[in-house]
Amino acid sequence: MRRTSLIILATAGGLVALLLIAVAIAIWRVDPNDFVAPIQARIKEATGRDVAIRGGVDLKLSLTPKLVARDVTVANAAWGTAPQMLAAKQVEIEVALVPLLSKRFEVIRLDLVEPTIALETDRQGHGNWEFGGGATPSPTGAQPVAASPAAFGVGNVAVTRGTLTYRDGKSGQITRVAIDGLALSARNAQSPVNAEFRGTIDNVAISLTGNLGPLESLVQRKWPYPVALSGEIEGQKANVAAKLRMEQGIVHVDDLTLALGPNTLTGTLTVTTGGARPLYTLKLTAPVLVLSDAPLAVAAVAPAATTVANKAATATSQPSRYVFSDRPLPLAVLRSIDAVGDVSIGRLKLDGPREITGIEASFTLKDGRLDAPKVKAAASGGTLDGRVTLDVPATGSPALVLFVDGRNLDLGTELALLGINRDVRGGKTAVKVDARARGASLHDWMSTANGHVTVVVGPATMANTKLDLDSAIDRLSKAANPFREKDPTTEIKCAVAKLPLTDGIARIDRSLALETQKIGVSSSGTLDFRNETLDLTFKPQLREGIAIDIPQVAELVRLRGTFRKPEVTVDAMASVTTIARIGAAVGTGGISELGVALIGVPKRMGPGPCAVALGTAAEPRGDSAPPATAAAPAAAPAEAIGKALGKLFSR
Repeated sequence: MRRTSLIILATAGGLVALLLIAVAIAIWRVDPNDFVAPIQARIKEATGRDVAIRGGVDLKLSLTPKLVARDVTVANAAWGTAPQMLAAKQVEIEVALVPLLSKRFEVIRLDLVEPTIALETDRQGHGNWEFGGGATPSPTGAQPVAASPAAFGVGNVAVTRGTLTYRDGKSGQITRVAIDGLALSARNAQSPVNAEFRGTIDNVAISLTGNLGPLESLVQRKWPYPVALSGEIEGQKANVAAKLRMEQGIVHVDDLTLALGPNTLTGTLTVTTGGARPLYTLKLTAPVLVLSDAPLAVAAVAPAATTVANKAATATSQPSRYVFSDRPLPLAVLRSIDAVGDVSIGRLKLDGPREITGIEASFTLKDGRLDAPKVKAAASGGTLDGRVTLDVPATGSPALVLFVDGRNLDLGTELALLGINRDVRGGKTAVKVDARARGASLHDWMSTANGHVTVVVGPATMANTKLDLDSAIDRLSKAANPFREKDPTTEIKCAVAKLPLTDGIARIDRSLALETQKIGVSSSGTLDFRNETLDLTFKPQLREGIAIDIPQVAELVRLRGTFRKPEVTVDAMASVTTIARIGAAVGTGGISELGVALIGVPKRMGPGPCAVALGTAAEPRGDSAPPATAAAPAAAPAEAIGKALGKLFSR
């Protein structure tokens, strides 16, 4: 039995060896250049394009013989701008072995090595890949019909180290693709296509693998056509899934899911061609959107951005020297498409802990002008309503118009956005912004802003934590509020910031104000957003009836320098007189007639700093104090000051 098995195996092996030898002899007798003319003729017949194989053809023998054609070109459509639709250094064609014995070839795999591929459309939207006589209509006026892929019998296609350009004949915009590797494979035209791509699209690094629908479905327009890809875009995990269909020149993208890093978009999208630009109609929802990754998402979704946008994206890698970044925003992408849609974002995460929730917006984008007339959101425990217009012209600076109305915002959260972490109870805040600006970056917008910004804070209790003298805010608080270190909390009655903006400068005349139960502070000066410098003077004023048992109250406090690192200084001469004024009041345990005269607090308090800052009242005048009583004893002040200083220094 064993001997019989060995004989059978040996005989079978010998037959296989003889068959392989016979195949090798038959293939060896085939001149591969005999295939050049049939290949050219067949491609010409199927596509209507001339094909040139200038480097000849070699045959590499194996169980799947491979034809290698060098220096291959395929002519472009007659109306095309590029001379060739395809020019490849080398084309490798794997063919089926058995049909080759009868001098017939069936292509199993097609590899393009270092190809240059030029895809484009004409002004009517016809593509140069529409074969069968190019884009020329039939005599009956019917639209040209693309050749069936069955004419080639190719199930597997690969591209190695190639470049591809896509030119839109209507807009003239060009998308550039660098292909490190591209592979499309399927068992047959009825089977799903396995896809893999590694390379860049307009300098955005992309590496994706996944599945596409059968090639036959795409050619015969059997909708919907499924797409499911995953991988990385610019080093971040990415997933793309959708169902495509085309109807009368309109591409419908249904069940769209686009995930990039922490960002996920779902919804529907349609693309309408036929105008000067593609028109995108979309309805998208994002549970979470991280703002720092948004420019990347834009670049990934709309890779047809112009060179200006690409330069802007490159510039974002450089750190900005300003608080409001001077890094150009990719605004040029707004001129590449027209769009209309609705967007809903669950959480928009800004820098650090900041975030806005429940964003709903409708918008239109046409000829580079973005209009969002109604934007709603929730932030810091309150609500935000606004509208925005951003016009990006073909030449000149982009123009921004912004209106924001915020109500019932949480003061503690707003302070945290400024890097001030403090336990705060209450302090409902209202914010209004009505401004116009020009430019392509946040710094441009701030340095050209015209309009008004108003912030009003209601009653609040703020915990007085340990001072951080490295913080300009804490140094200012220590100098302007003498009770900051003494009291466990600060009881805020109100706070106001009213900034009139003219060409990027806010000139403030007592329109910054703070009132607590013990002190009122108003400020004047300038905020220059052009070079991000400030020069503000703060004037503290004790409220009537407050006992003074503190070592120092500054008469004037100055905050000046850069936004990043302002310096706090105290008027030295004013501090000396203030010590005397405090000392005079220490002896009485409160503000005496002398304290009233010296400290400048009228017995009958006029409108507070907040009312003055809002413009609802005039600045209280010094003559609002009772006239004659404090002025009668002329020699008393000097003597009282001496006694007060003695008490102050325990003499």
